[in-house]
Amino acid sequence: MTKPSPDTSSTSTTLHFQAPPELPQDETDVTPEPAPSYRGTTPPRAGETAPASGGSLRMLKGARQAAAGMKISDDEIRAVLEDPQDVQPDPNQPHRTRLRRNGVIVTTGNDGMILRVSRKG
Repeated sequence: MTKPSPDTSSTSTTLHFQAPPELPQDETDVTPEPAPSYRGTTPPRAGETAPASGGSLRMLKGARQAAAGMKISDDEIRAVLEDPQDVQPDPNQPHRTRLRRNGVIVTTGNDGMILRVSRKG
């Protein structure tokens, strides 16, 4: 008895994968991403006034109340955000950022939301 020969009449499918086109090597016009902005663009809520120097800050209600209770103005908070003397992760929650300037400490989330405002004693 003989073995049947394999059928060579069937066609096989060959797949060809193409790489994406290469970028030009002399490309020097690369626009860097802008630095994250901690300024909010939301309008003031009822009972709040817009700060004199620009848009209102995005703050949690508790942070807003704490700042008002310690008589920390939006301009002082804005100064900390724009030009901090010290920036480091919050020791309790490292995904948050703690910024300090002139005794004012501002803790922000990844999205720039102001989560806590305090004064260094």
